[in-house]
Amino acid sequence: MITGSFPDAPCGVGDYTHRLANGLTKLGIAVAVITTDDACITASEITNPSIFKLIKNWRLYHIFKIINCIKRIRPDCIHIQYPTRGYKWSLLPNMLPLFCRLFFPKILRVTTIHEFSIAHPLRKMGMIFLLLFSDKIIFPDQREAESVLKWIPLIKTNYTVIPIGTNIEPSFSGKMAEKTLNIPYIIYFGFATKSKGIDTLLYAFKHLRSFAISCKLVMITQLSYPLQEMIKKLNLEQEIVVTGHCSPEQISHYFQNALACVLPFNDGISLRRSSFLTALCHNVPVITTKGKGIPPCLKNRENVILTEIGNSGEIADAIVALLQNPELRQKISNNAKELAKNFSWDTICKKHAEFYLSNITQ
Repeated sequence: MITGSFPDAPCGVGDYTHRLANGLTKLGIAVAVITTDDACITASEITNPSIFKLIKNWRLYHIFKIINCIKRIRPDCIHIQYPTRGYKWSLLPNMLPLFCRLFFPKILRVTTIHEFSIAHPLRKMGMIFLLLFSDKIIFPDQREAESVLKWIPLIKTNYTVIPIGTNIEPSFSGKMAEKTLNIPYIIYFGFATKSKGIDTLLYAFKHLRSFAISCKLVMITQLSYPLQEMIKKLNLEQEIVVTGHCSPEQISHYFQNALACVLPFNDGISLRRSSFLTALCHNVPVITTKGKGIPPCLKNRENVILTEIGNSGEIADAIVALLQNPELRQKISNNAKELAKNFSWDTICKKHAEFYLSNITQ
């Protein structure tokens, strides 16, 4: 398995790869991971898979280090995870399937494309080699697959969909029942990038003042200087708590005590959003946004609350509805618990194992 990021370097795809490698190992599949030579990468929980912290960066001239490492490993399958924060803007990851085809024509080449629909057009063009020279493609949800098929319809017979799971599962200890804050709070979790709609969320909290309700926003993230300044300009310093980096146990603690989770994605909700899946597995009601293709399993005001993209007033109304309607809150929480069963790591790892075995033996 090849990935630019791996724990403890901050990256959702790196965390996903960690969980997948562990799960496959438990199923009896030998896993080796080639990743970046980064001091942040410790992966202390993995024991059986071999970890090769091979290269400092992913420039093209490092390709022969990767080829030689693969020769030593002698795998039945080369599985590339893309994109990751560790790759940065390097071209080498995009070219890996082509080089692997040249040097290892008999080894199955698989690429998981975690993010295509919101990628910059230049990055989409860079993925062409990944898509054309991989034997098989895995997508985390159907929307990502359909987005790729609009560009490259040739792969329509070479892909499958395997959902991702949460990297933060409920962590129960003696302190978990304690209240994090003395008043109800809403949670935001994830990187604070442009696609996440942070500005919409901040404006929504400004709208809450007109309802005269007591509620805080806990943001489990790190904010850029412009977003910090925006909080000051909106006079929201007293309503917002920014935690910075947290351990999985701390994140779980915040979720277990949260009234709801708000995820106002600028491109709408999809099932590849690990932050959404984290909220689901903690049975926390989610307020999020409607994109072009809403996953069929998501039902408005049944297992989620859906709002229009960029509509801060609608998000504020949804927060008030959950605050003032315990029955609605409980219904969404119960249904979220049922929905979360579809994204368990046992299921995900078994689907990968079946996928490998069926394609390697062909």
